Amino acid sequence: MKTISEKIAEFALHQQISEIPHHVIGYGKLLLMDTFGVAMANLELEHAQAIRNVIMEQESRAVSTLWGSRDKVQASEAVLYNAGLIHGSDYDDTHVAGIVHPSAAVVSTAVAVGEALGASGEDVYQAILIGWEIIIRMGLGAQGKFHDAGFHGTAIAAPFAAACVAGRLMALPTDVLVNALGICGSQAAGLQEFLRDGSWVKKLHPGWGAHSAIYAVNLAKAGMTGPKRVMEGEFGIWNTHCQTTKGLEEFEDLGRVWHTLEITFKLYPVCHMTHSFIDCILKARAQENMQPEEIERIECRIEKRCYEIVCEPEEAKKNPKTDYMMRFSLPYVMAVAMVQGRVSPWEIDMRLTRDRRIQELMSKVACIADDSKRNPGYFPGWVKIIRKDGRESVFDQRWETGTPQNPADMDAVMTKFTNNLARFYRREQIERISDLLQNIECLENMESLVDSLADTRHI
Repeated sequence: MKTISEKIAEFALHQQISEIPHHVIGYGKLLLMDTFGVAMANLELEHAQAIRNVIMEQESRAVSTLWGSRDKVQASEAVLYNAGLIHGSDYDDTHVAGIVHPSAAVVSTAVAVGEALGASGEDVYQAILIGWEIIIRMGLGAQGKFHDAGFHGTAIAAPFAAACVAGRLMALPTDVLVNALGICGSQAAGLQEFLRDGSWVKKLHPGWGAHSAIYAVNLAKAGMTGPKRVMEGEFGIWNTHCQTTKGLEEFEDLGRVWHTLEITFKLYPVCHMTHSFIDCILKARAQENMQPEEIERIECRIEKRCYEIVCEPEEAKKNPKTDYMMRFSLPYVMAVAMVQGRVSPWEIDMRLTRDRRIQELMSKVACIADDSKRNPGYFPGWVKIIRKDGRESVFDQRWETGTPQNPADMDAVMTKFTNNLARFYRREQIERISDLLQNIECLENMESLVDSLADTRHI
């Protein structure tokens, strides 16, 4: 019987783009546009500059570009930076049921390795489509248990998916990729302690996973071995992190079922678990003309797994001290949505935490762990707003925006792409980047794409 790693490796190495449904291929290009838009909006963030400074101090083979520049480094260093751009503001895409961010590690790896190898756009895009499916299966198979144990699911899954992306582009033999996946089991990590103090390490998780994956692949090529049953073994990822092998059946339909269509766009640059709550508060503001001064109490009921991420510790969530604490604070996003009428990148601003109206509203947000409000596989929001005159309004959104039950407005996705790039690129440059991404399978190599990102302004 084949191991899980063997099944993954065979899919990664032999799946052909001609066998992938056309609607999956088309949807993936929207995901690519969203990914590059988010990445390039983060060029000036402090964490990105910190990663870049460390990388540029290393002696490195100049083969893969640091996006937004003409600087080239070795592929493993490029993915650390480029994935840090993609994931740096928590605005990148999400597979909600798997609780993973698919594109940060997958796209950064495909472009960096593809550039280093001179791979065609078709080969790079094919590797991306394969990587998305593998990282989603990792998340679905875990059934949320990575997070329950205190790990960031994306960080656990990223090395495995990125190794498959790199392995596909390098045309590895199956047994070498299986060994690389085994090595990844000793590199997959990502503690969630950042949730308690708002520190920056989560921004590193997809890039560090991709960085590890490239080393795993190269080590396997050099003869290093890894455990063949890294997923299902007695001390494999599932038994150690999930205390069960249940869920591994998610890998059985690789190549037959395509979950890429379930990846959702984030319309708010904050934890996806809060998005339905934001929608609810914005509806209250718009539909009932509700004003912050009217509110006595905002009651948010949320399943326990999510409560522990966006509501605890209460004192820290109601007094956020960093940008990441704001992004993972349900009280903050509720207050800022009510006061500002939106939650955009510009609402993740420490100055707003000192706004008297926002401070007052945060103190009125009561978060309650309530598993009766769960909608398995989704991030619902249940909000009761009590006015000072005693009137109550209840909003119950069972499906986050971007699901088939609550589809995202594609115009909003395109507006997000344009807005993200507008700070650093002229209109004609944005159109050029969009055109290259929409026709990625026609590109001779990655040079035209990375070059289109290099001519930035303002930095």
